[in-house]
Amino acid sequence: MSDVDTQFSGGRVYHAGELMDLTVGVTDGTVTHLARPGTALNATEQIELDGEWILPGFVDGHIHLREPGYVEKEGIETGTAAAAAGGVTTIVEMPNTTPPVLDVDRLEEKAARFARDSHVDHAFFGAITEENVGTGNIEALAEAGITAFKTFMATSFGPLLMDDKGVLYRAFEEVSDTGLPLYIHAEDEEYLDEFTTRCKDQDGMDAFFDSRPPIAETTAVSDVLDMVEATGAETVIAHVTTAEALSRIRDGRADGLPVHAEVTPYHLTFDRSDVAAIGTAAIGTPPARDSQNFEGLWTHLRNGDVQLLGSDHAPHRLEERDQPPLEVPPGMPQLETAVPAMLEAIDRGRLSVEKLVELYAESPARLHGLYPRKGTIRPGADADLVVVDPDREWEVDATRFESAADYSPFDGMTLTGMATAVYQRGTMIAKGGETVSEPGDGIRLS
Repeated sequence: MSDVDTQFSGGRVYHAGELMDLTVGVTDGTVTHLARPGTALNATEQIELDGEWILPGFVDGHIHLREPGYVEKEGIETGTAAAAAGGVTTIVEMPNTTPPVLDVDRLEEKAARFARDSHVDHAFFGAITEENVGTGNIEALAEAGITAFKTFMATSFGPLLMDDKGVLYRAFEEVSDTGLPLYIHAEDEEYLDEFTTRCKDQDGMDAFFDSRPPIAETTAVSDVLDMVEATGAETVIAHVTTAEALSRIRDGRADGLPVHAEVTPYHLTFDRSDVAAIGTAAIGTPPARDSQNFEGLWTHLRNGDVQLLGSDHAPHRLEERDQPPLEVPPGMPQLETAVPAMLEAIDRGRLSVEKLVELYAESPARLHGLYPRKGTIRPGADADLVVVDPDREWEVDATRFESAADYSPFDGMTLTGMATAVYQRGTMIAKGGETVSEPGDGIRLS
């Protein structure tokens, strides 16, 4: 009788903050052994590696799928297949579907769809809008097992717009009472209205960039920090794009505020000139900034001022991008390029593997109450493992994505570093960028 179901040998395992030469034993979907190289664990299945890294399955707390509502843009089946292919074994799915997740009934309707179709393990956000503040639905959603809330201070998803600061303040108070984190899209709607009006007669990509200037983000971030200080609500400022906003968040944290900064791999890869050269297929909000600011994001990240990476995966159809920049719906597929983009950054010396695991596995798992089941490799944790060849060079081909979206700002780029095999609870779910699991293999987490 075997001691373990599966033994992984010959890899460099990320454990206790560093890559180590260890043998991993997995039984019933759980890590049961971390042993010295050469240890024989009497396994049913032996997986022999040749120095590849074994990293924890990545945890993405910022995923927008489009089901229910717009499954042709990205359904649960295609979106979670994209996650698996990209090395993301756990997602926390945003609530701005149609209809949005404003109450427990809508949550359970969505959860039933995920139970049928998801390739990866998953948890859920609840939505915050004027419609459910003060109704009891916020508390009920927390009790029903969501792991965070989300709202928008600016027009990114109209039904969840919270541009009344009085109502937003009450929302912060209610969320604080639940003990769950609140993610917020922080741009000032009044500034966006003003600058969009100024840009209405402009042509080209500059109209998009100029319609959402840095002051819209920095002003909103300062307002959020004041609300966090007044209410104590743990808050994530999503997809921060300006170095100045990161400085303000850093200072707030130094003063003891429970606030976290999230940055996307997209904003750590492309600056304004890159996006302008690619065109409307690369439009996301808030926008990529200039090259000086781009370097500022990296400086803040290396200095410990960024707490989370999130992909902000949010596909639209390619034909929707073929219109004037101010009319393009923001968002694009990111799940299959987020980890590779950061592996490329490691290869270039911008990022360490320790920081990647901290920001894109351990920290989001902790924030969403999933650690140490997720986000780490240790006995007792789920055996969510990503085998990475850090030296593999490959070219991004968006037409081969598992995502329903077949375009990407990364399309045609040569990257170094690939997730060659992905395991969820001990079972392979992707190999060489192709998903091999079945819809419904993912389980709900709360």
